[in-house]
Amino acid sequence: MRFVLIRHGQSSNNALWAETGDDLGREVDARLTPLGEAQAAALAAYATSPGLPWPLTHLYASPMARAVQTAAPLADALDLPLTLSRDLFEVGGPYDLLHGTDDQVAHPGSGRSVIAALSDRVHLPDWLTEQGWWQGEVEREREVYVARADRLIAELRETHDQDDVVGLVSHGWFGNVVLGRLLGIPEIDGVFELANASLTLLEDTEEGVPWGVTAIRVNWLPHLTADQVSDSALGGRLAGGVA
Repeated sequence: MRFVLIRHGQSSNNALWAETGDDLGREVDARLTPLGEAQAAALAAYATSPGLPWPLTHLYASPMARAVQTAAPLADALDLPLTLSRDLFEVGGPYDLLHGTDDQVAHPGSGRSVIAALSDRVHLPDWLTEQGWWQGEVEREREVYVARADRLIAELRETHDQDDVVGLVSHGWFGNVVLGRLLGIPEIDGVFELANASLTLLEDTEEGVPWGVTAIRVNWLPHLTADQVSDSALGGRLAGGVA
């Protein structure tokens, strides 16, 4: 089986943090900035010409708006349905800040009609209601989001054939968690930079190889020009397919 991890394009919260280094003024369910929309469009265009190394057979997205917005043009370009996964959301879950403080309070996330308006291809599950989709507390404990990543991977393996190529549009922190769990490396959270709209390609190894999954590309950005790269320590110097 092959996995293509995709981080969402630049969101308004990413841009806010890059400018101020603070969460003050953040949105609960941030949307893509114009740059983020351009990154998503560039990814979709690249996926058709010259094409990804492995053509996607299935496409999943986090139920957070920025991930759905990133996946939408890709689903259109590849003529794929867009499936929401309740396990692909960012570490912490949707949250708001108490007025005048940095205290995080859980939020249900965007409602059904809001998400439906982001893509004609999105399949709306029963757990996504008009009131939102998240009923839990702010996700703070590592074992909770690690268990979520393990559950996601197990469900994908149970659902898909060995020849399937599964695209997963997720987030920077949770993308690191999924990457670490697939590679069997504990305590990997945050080890890899995953820039906005980056691609990370992993595949199951052949029988007899002493490790189960190989990372073919990590934080790959062949579809972006230098001025389209964001949320990267190298800024505009990281582009043109540099891993």
